[in-house]
Amino acid sequence: MANKGIGYEEKLMVIRILKALNKFFSLRDLEQVLDTPFQNLWKYINLIGMPSDEVTESLLTKFSRLKIVEEVLSSEIKKAKNSPQNLASNLSFLELYAIKISKELQSRDADIDVVLALSYDAIPFATLLSTEVDSDICIPVANENLVTDAVKLVTYFSHSLKRVGVLIYPRQCIREGKKVFLTDILLTDIDKVETIINMIKAREGEVEGLATVYIAKDVLEKLKQFNIKNLHYLDVI
Repeated sequence: MANKGIGYEEKLMVIRILKALNKFFSLRDLEQVLDTPFQNLWKYINLIGMPSDEVTESLLTKFSRLKIVEEVLSSEIKKAKNSPQNLASNLSFLELYAIKISKELQSRDADIDVVLALSYDAIPFATLLSTEVDSDICIPVANENLVTDAVKLVTYFSHSLKRVGVLIYPRQCIREGKKVFLTDILLTDIDKVETIINMIKAREGEVEGLATVYIAKDVLEKLKQFNIKNLHYLDVI
């Protein structure tokens, strides 16, 4: 008997997961792994047909039991460890990671108003995650000539690069009293995180969580003092 809780959103999640997995596995491979005819998988991925309640529940159970998403994420971070910026444009990888995070946030009843990118590389990730959690997005702008009353200039000292780092955000995306979720791809500077957190607190906001693909060991240790409720990372470097 199908789970009465299965609805349209769950079916769309299954389709998005299948579509992303298809970038790493052929439909024939997925047929074997998921014990689902590849013709049906093709229909779901191409939105020609929607999985039934029973199929949706079965696939969600298999995703959880087989940990196929986790295996893909683990494999990709190992491949990109020497060039982590490559993952910034790996949209299928980022989609799977964003879905994984959103499910965990939902299970914890986390309320996110804004997803903020801590770097230019993190913009695609922040965009996908903001879509998953249905929030606004705040991303840095690249043109330093925009340093006016319309933007907020954030400066910090990058210990990893041994120089001052600069991020510029539109003021309108950092409004008062918002719950903010921070994102990055490679997080090696605690000063950057601390500066952003202080900026959010100055606007009476709250940091609801942080997600990155790679995180430096010393940054992870220092983050404990900020008591961030939802901390996600895939690899410690």
